Amino acid sequence: MSVLKIMSQRCLPAVIVLGAVLIGNVAHAQSTVLRVSAAPSIFSKTFRALASAFERENPDVRIDLDVSQFDQPAIMRQTLRMAIFGDLPDVSFQGSNYLRLLADRNLLIPLDRFMNADPAWNPQLYSPSVASAGRVGKMTYGLGVGMSFPIVFYNKSLVSKVQEGASSFPGNWDGILEVARRIQSENNQVLGLFSEYNSFMFQGLVGCFGGSMMNADDSRITFTDNAGQEAMELIRRIGLAGQAKVDMTKSQSRQAFTGARIAILLDSSSSLASFESEVAGRFEIGTAPLPMTGSDASLPTAGITVVMHTTDPARQGLAWRFMKFVTGVEGQTVVATTTGYVPANETAIANPGSLADHYAAHPNMQAALRSTPRSRGWYAFPGENAGRIDMMIEDRVGEVMRLRQLPAPALDRLAKDISTQLPK
Repeated sequence: MSVLKIMSQRCLPAVIVLGAVLIGNVAHAQSTVLRVSAAPSIFSKTFRALASAFERENPDVRIDLDVSQFDQPAIMRQTLRMAIFGDLPDVSFQGSNYLRLLADRNLLIPLDRFMNADPAWNPQLYSPSVASAGRVGKMTYGLGVGMSFPIVFYNKSLVSKVQEGASSFPGNWDGILEVARRIQSENNQVLGLFSEYNSFMFQGLVGCFGGSMMNADDSRITFTDNAGQEAMELIRRIGLAGQAKVDMTKSQSRQAFTGARIAILLDSSSSLASFESEVAGRFEIGTAPLPMTGSDASLPTAGITVVMHTTDPARQGLAWRFMKFVTGVEGQTVVATTTGYVPANETAIANPGSLADHYAAHPNMQAALRSTPRSRGWYAFPGENAGRIDMMIEDRVGEVMRLRQLPAPALDRLAKDISTQLPK
């Protein structure tokens, strides 16, 4: 055999490999890069999995992913800084309660025209809750990715004991308060019921009675209506049931619940995984949706929304493809199996072979899942003072919870205080 022939045989595999690398590099260079920023960083594995899965289905697009921001306030601040220098990403994942702030600064692209023009955007593939989680006023500025809601957590052992072995949990506020009082009367070291009283929980309680914080065009405060009055009266009743005597921070109340020192806790559904891990089998945790009254009842949605920043029409088309993937069945399956969030898309939850079996094996997630049809965006007040208003709500509601002020005057005072912080 000639030396030339031997050399050609030995070099051929290397040539093939080199050619494949060059072809791959050319294809990679020709793909369109979509810049995506995502938070919180603790879910970086989730965001990378979403990017990789999208790239497999869309080989003409490469995701340039930034997951450097620790939490949602941090990525919101980063977005504001990047806007100053004209360096916004094409897409970002934001906390749902910051959509109003970003939309008011014209940093988000309304999505209604994309939804209306896309035949694939239909209830069979995308449930209404996906868009409602990202609605600000009459416009949709984001799509819900992962959601959490205010729900009820309870110690099954303590609840069952005072109900003479009955394992069912009351489905109305009167029943819950009665069980809490009975538990507390029989256990000196246990607080029967504890509720957060921050802006998120107050919105949740107002929504339970069919109310809202302001009307559709933000021209009138509405939480002083009947629903708000009922919510504030419920807060007073929770205080009377025992919380007024043992007020705690959020961290303290969570530790007390997992330590069996609180029997019933109103908190965010996203806490479930950490609660179950902390309890570690010492007692069984139960969950239930917040009791809701009437067809207009709703719950605020905390969690992640995906939003569009790019103003370039061609890049908007790519961004919309990515956003649809993230909120579609495959993307939502990634979210559900790698985080503690409930997928925003109910279609993914009900889809056979995807998440139905997963949730059947995790029954405590049902409280959050049953809250999804009633979901709406976490309302943010208009203007520059939204954060200050949230603190006002927590302070005033806390006064009622601690029985230092009656519901009606507290509600009126809160409305007057907030009105001074709204844009004129």
